[in-house]
Amino acid sequence: MVAPATVDAMSASAQHRVIQHRVTQHRVTQHRDPPHTRARYRDVLGAAEFRAIFAANIVSMLGSVVAAVALTVLVYQQTRSPALAASVMALSFLPYLIGGALLGAAADRLPARGVLVACDLTSAALVGCMVIPGMPLPVLLTLLFVVGLISPVYQGVRSAVLPEVLPPGPRYVLGRALMRMVAQSAQVIGYGVGGLLLTILSPRGALAADAVSFVASGLVLRFGTAARPASAARRGSMARDSLAGLRNVFTHRPTRRILLFSWLLPACVVAPEALAAPYATHIGQPARAAGFLLMGLPIGTVAADIVAARLLTSRLQRRIIVPAALLCFAPLAAFAASPGLVLAVGLLAAAGLGSAWTAGIDGLLIDTVPPDLRNRALALAGAGLMFTQGAGFALWGLAGQYLSVTVVIPLAATAGVVAATILRPRRAAGGAARSRSDTYRARREGTASLKATVRNAAGVEQP
Repeated sequence: MVAPATVDAMSASAQHRVIQHRVTQHRVTQHRDPPHTRARYRDVLGAAEFRAIFAANIVSMLGSVVAAVALTVLVYQQTRSPALAASVMALSFLPYLIGGALLGAAADRLPARGVLVACDLTSAALVGCMVIPGMPLPVLLTLLFVVGLISPVYQGVRSAVLPEVLPPGPRYVLGRALMRMVAQSAQVIGYGVGGLLLTILSPRGALAADAVSFVASGLVLRFGTAARPASAARRGSMARDSLAGLRNVFTHRPTRRILLFSWLLPACVVAPEALAAPYATHIGQPARAAGFLLMGLPIGTVAADIVAARLLTSRLQRRIIVPAALLCFAPLAAFAASPGLVLAVGLLAAAGLGSAWTAGIDGLLIDTVPPDLRNRALALAGAGLMFTQGAGFALWGLAGQYLSVTVVIPLAATAGVVAATILRPRRAAGGAARSRSDTYRARREGTASLKATVRNAAGVEQP
């Protein structure tokens, strides 16, 4: 017979193991916002670390957009080649494929603040080298490519830090929406600012301003964010670890569906932007009218983020994912009728409103991905989005060489509808369901261990 005290001790030990398991699972979702609440901008901007990340993003984003304009002008001035000038934009997308695949493990293996500051200062040094007079064109493009390799590391680490700064739930979704609004606003405002700067500065002067913006961003992050240790131990080389993480993320089927959905839809919706200049010519407008067309989607996207992320609850955000995604492509089908400039801009703004699906996807990804793969999945989501958008530009631009723009844009809309229908994310049970399952498993294992210990103590043979 086992003494009652002994049984109580063994029971306490089993309960301790269960509690420890619960604590481990709880760390991933502690302080999670209730899903039925709505976040306010003051809730998000009230977090000091988020303010620092947000301010640094504004500074570096505007600097990068100005630099893109300046570098395009500089390359064209040196070569008088439209193709080489266009290669500046191509080189800003390609590194995301390489950097996202081979350097994605940085989000787990390295301290976040150190990585972010190092990325900013390294980018500042590389852009500073572009300012040197007489820099050969191949060296200039090489420097641009290396800066591009740094971008997916920076964005991946920043994406991994954001759920630690803003609790998963409405505040996290609204914070992500604010970051997107900066990126979209940079397209509307940044290129105009870049053009104005080039009227008072040389292209190299604008590049120098970009280098300064990277330094400013690094200083804001250094003194505005907390030091955090790496979340995982180093396992072999960075490239091998990154590829293993990539494989693990894609092995998890629900996560894979969400990532493919969030990559392929934007790759299709960029078709009107890729063909903005040819479409302006097609409707009898000067090529410079393409600038108005390029404003349509970002304006709609900013409005969608304000409405979906700020005014809708998490449950509604997820319910509208597929309907909003389809809304992205319905206006694009109307381009088959060659709408005029004003109507075309209105249709693109309506298509941008459909990007309200991104608010639901942000929260769904956080709840679906296993906790140990969260950082890798968030880093991969950003890198994959940038690459697939660049690939979409190239694909629809190439199609426009052989087909009429009034065929290509509706064709892209059809492809987007097919992708949204096939890859529509299934409503995940969420982290709560995983926690309940894991807690039940822990209880069952603790009970089994207790029974085995009692049998051994009582001299009962194991079955």
